[in-house]
Amino acid sequence: MASDGFALKRQVSLWLLALVAVVNYFDRQVFTVLMEDIKADLVINDTVLGLISGLVFGVIYALVALPIARLADKGDRPLVIGACLGLWSLATAACGFVGNAWQMAIARMTVAVGESGSGPASMSVLTEIFPPERRVLVIGVMQAASSVGLSFGVIVAAWLASFLPWRSVFLVMGLPGVLLAIIVAVYVWEPRRKGGKIGSGQAHQTVPILQALRIMSAIPALRWVGLLSVAVPMAGFGYLMWGPSFLQRVHGFEKSELALLGYAILIGLVAGNLLAGWLGDKYGKDNPRFNGWLSAVGLLAAIPFALGFALLPDARLALVCFVGLKFFMTLWVPPTLALVFSLVPVEMRATISAVFNLFIILAGVGLGTMVVGVLSDAYTLSFGEEAIRYSLVTMTAGLAIGAVAAAMAARSVMRGKAAL
Repeated sequence: MASDGFALKRQVSLWLLALVAVVNYFDRQVFTVLMEDIKADLVINDTVLGLISGLVFGVIYALVALPIARLADKGDRPLVIGACLGLWSLATAACGFVGNAWQMAIARMTVAVGESGSGPASMSVLTEIFPPERRVLVIGVMQAASSVGLSFGVIVAAWLASFLPWRSVFLVMGLPGVLLAIIVAVYVWEPRRKGGKIGSGQAHQTVPILQALRIMSAIPALRWVGLLSVAVPMAGFGYLMWGPSFLQRVHGFEKSELALLGYAILIGLVAGNLLAGWLGDKYGKDNPRFNGWLSAVGLLAAIPFALGFALLPDARLALVCFVGLKFFMTLWVPPTLALVFSLVPVEMRATISAVFNLFIILAGVGLGTMVVGVLSDAYTLSFGEEAIRYSLVTMTAGLAIGAVAAAMAARSVMRGKAAL
């Protein structure tokens, strides 16, 4: 009976944290759908829009991610997750009240503070309460949940924007997360709790951040994963964050039609994450090299689909390519996380997860989103409204760099395990 109770606690915790991941990206995507309205209302260009949606968000995320991860490594992780969720939900709603670009930037900074803390703490809890042989599948479920948030964030925001002012859309999308925050703080299983208190001897000893960074830099496979976590998100988030604007400018989509992009995201990312989780559990649990090679093959396969989305003149074929792009790109995430966790002890996992999540956010949402905006403005004199098409093509180079990095991580991972 006790084991049945633990199994129920695991499942409840997994699905609640998966719902948090859905809301995380749900709230993030509302901005991408409304970028054209925000640009017109606040009278800003693509560079400023890229800064607000990208670099401003990414820098703040980077500054606070590690301190919050350290708090999660030491304390009550569900409470940390709930507090973060409540903060970013309120900040998302606050985006509807801004009057200029500076105020929008401050609201987005606050969203970044909240979102920076939930992912690492969630992965720390789940990799502790689930056995190692279930770990890749659990990571795949969490990544699939993020994909659901990415896709339905577009679908729901596009639907709401078809009949509500953009400011009202932020309110409707943001406020429900406050209720979920309370539920998560109360009902997610925290093994460290005893008699309703934290610090009963169940918490792990934590590793100082600088020591964790030294350990990472000393393991060749983790260095290659670091490059992978920079190059691929720059391309991936460039396509993801600017995809709605691309379809509106180049293919003449109305807001209601952007739901089609949401469905493309849903099909590609969910299928990719679940397949990656299954393959990783079946072939990679005792062979971490397999996880690296799976990432490399997926990224190489994604390149022609990325170019097809950006260059094909037919919008329907472009959307089909977007499904392929997201499917193959996503094959790198669960296996790579599992590879990383196989190389570090449990007391470092939230911190290490935060570091790589920091790379992904700062490079992807921060630099990738901004660089697409800067290139779009730079290409406008030559290509006009189609400038965004060629800025996306330029970003595709990140997929090739990531494939090489994943292959090198696969080749060097056993040396890292031997050094533990």
